[in-house]
Amino acid sequence: MSETASRRVGAFAGAVVAFALLAGTFGVFVRSYPGQASDEQTMQSWAAHFGSDVPTSGWLGDHQLAVLGGIGVVLAIVCAVRRSPRLAGHATILVLGAVAIAVFLKTGLQRPALGVGSLTNSFPSNTVAAFAAAAFGLIAVSPERLRRVVAVASLAGTAVVSVAVVGLQWHRPSDVIGGWLVAVAAAFAAECVLPVRGRSVRHLRR
Repeated sequence: MSETASRRVGAFAGAVVAFALLAGTFGVFVRSYPGQASDEQTMQSWAAHFGSDVPTSGWLGDHQLAVLGGIGVVLAIVCAVRRSPRLAGHATILVLGAVAIAVFLKTGLQRPALGVGSLTNSFPSNTVAAFAAAAFGLIAVSPERLRRVVAVASLAGTAVVSVAVVGLQWHRPSDVIGGWLVAVAAAFAAECVLPVRGRSVRHLRR
């Protein structure tokens, strides 16, 4: 088996594992009473530190679309400067795929009425999925010499967003985990469809 084929198989397996973990998270924290209760209690505890008695927009609510749009522009500029349609295609599959999956799941999944919190399904978090996918996209398109710095900055930013959506009572912790897993699955899927790693695409690392 060639290196590229082997990497595609590994990426496909990674996507399958991420989806399995996503399903497990939903089963444990949304489909069961103990899971819902612990999830709700954790959100309320975090919200108390933010001073949020009810769901609150906050800075993130007012600016998240602008920030995500700005990241999209940065991704486009980097891909254009590096003159790489492959990187552009990879980032597009990753980000749009993650957002589409998150929206589809959040709209289609049902939250059982177990007497805990709101009945409206909030799993997985669209916001976290979008920011995590954007972070993975930035890492993927960055030149190798800058990749570590980009990874630290982008993942730290996504971690801040993850904490904020719970503190503002937009999402429970399991929704955040679900958002990250959607982005991870999309990252593996993008690598499976349009690889940007490995010896066969070494020219992209400069």
